[in-house]
Amino acid sequence: MKLRHPHLLLAALLVFSSPAMAQVIDSLGALSKASASLSPGVVLEVADGIYTTKGGIKIVGKKGTEEKPIVLRAQHRGKALIDGAAGFIFKDCEHLMLEGFTFVHDADQQCVMLENCHHVRITRNTFRPTERAKPRHWEHWVTVDGANSGDNRVDHNLFERKINRGSPVFVRGDDTALVCSQRDRIDHNHFRNVIYANGENGHETIRTGGNDLGASGRSSFTIIEDNLLEHCSGEDELVSLKSSDNIIRRNTLINCRGAICMRLGNRSETSGNFIIASEDGPGFGGVKLYGFEHRVFNNYFQGLTGRRHEAPFALVPGMHDTPTTENIGKKYDDNTATAPTKCWIAFNTWVDCSPLQFGFEKEEKGREHVPTDCVFINNLIVRTQPMAKPLVNLGMVHDLRAHDNLASAMDPAPAAPWAGWFRFAEPQLLLEKKGQGTWRLTGKSPAVDAAVEGSANLPQDIFGHPRKGRCDIGAEEFGSETPVHGILTADQVGPDAP
Repeated sequence: MKLRHPHLLLAALLVFSSPAMAQVIDSLGALSKASASLSPGVVLEVADGIYTTKGGIKIVGKKGTEEKPIVLRAQHRGKALIDGAAGFIFKDCEHLMLEGFTFVHDADQQCVMLENCHHVRITRNTFRPTERAKPRHWEHWVTVDGANSGDNRVDHNLFERKINRGSPVFVRGDDTALVCSQRDRIDHNHFRNVIYANGENGHETIRTGGNDLGASGRSSFTIIEDNLLEHCSGEDELVSLKSSDNIIRRNTLINCRGAICMRLGNRSETSGNFIIASEDGPGFGGVKLYGFEHRVFNNYFQGLTGRRHEAPFALVPGMHDTPTTENIGKKYDDNTATAPTKCWIAFNTWVDCSPLQFGFEKEEKGREHVPTDCVFINNLIVRTQPMAKPLVNLGMVHDLRAHDNLASAMDPAPAAPWAGWFRFAEPQLLLEKKGQGTWRLTGKSPAVDAAVEGSANLPQDIFGHPRKGRCDIGAEEFGSETPVHGILTADQVGPDAP
């Protein structure tokens, strides 16, 4: 490794329990040497400067403890720059934290790779690696691999301007062994400017699992929460889950093309998210489902313009009608997906959005199995201005149970088959003019105390307000309590957030 400015390099090796004990180092060689002897409770601080690597900075087999983690951090947040060929490679590490670096190196290699690591935390870093005009392969920035990975956390980072194929964050595991990384958490990050790839595959902002992991039904229990995504528009799968039993909650998506997609796997939850488009243009989507027994509730959607796969909500036909498939390995193809089955969609609000998509009118090649046995209840669809398109595009579905939803008054009421899903009335909402300008319930709204079955399963609404008694229709429970959660802003996420 080559140090571009050696006179700027100063690192301090601190014992975690006693900051006064320090060892000063002044070269990348010394950094490598110090890293080789890391032990529980040690804090290694890297001074301001530009560190030009010829290969990954490898840290192997270093194990802190829950009480005494190993900490490797920039002495001043953001001012230790990793340049050159690659970032950090952690292998077989545990209870370790990487904090405060800025990554500007060649994106041909990862900024951070975790291989068979657990309880490793990647926090308060800035990721803006240099992408090649003609990349050699897919360029992932932070990856979690290995059958023994789990309980890692990626939080309070900034990921910005992604152009080439690959994801800023990719939590996988081991596709060959069919073992997902388990119980990882992605939270309080700021993702911005994932550039639209004009239909090219492989530009998801966040990915979990993998083709074989998802198709075989393996669970990862990943939690993706409290992140802000702005202009993340790489492709129609904005967040792509290819594993089972995940939670996506309390995220804010602003002007992002594509949709949150349960691509492969079952039993995932999408709740408490704000997905808003305030700009003109096509393709702004919401949530798209494949697979069994997903739950979609307490979400707020506004101004979304997408259609079909990028619709504000979409139940999409699949290649299979079982929760798992043998279409893995060489049998896998791009249509490998299970039709959405036994999914529960309730207590959501859509405002001024294009039609919700329930199945397709015509069978797509390789997708002959239609959405089956899903529930759509206690949802609120609002039009604050005239729109020529219907509330719903209804295609081929089986045994859909849709009732007791509320929609804006229409005169005359539509004669479409889906009209019976709704009660049509003036929703009596109030525009909250600060921030993104969301529409809130008032005490006069017919949504108040109007929900039917399913209320007991939801202790809170999208703002963290308690749902009491007979619940309100839509994402919000009317009341005077101060919101616990809301639309995230840049000062609440990323490296400098509280």
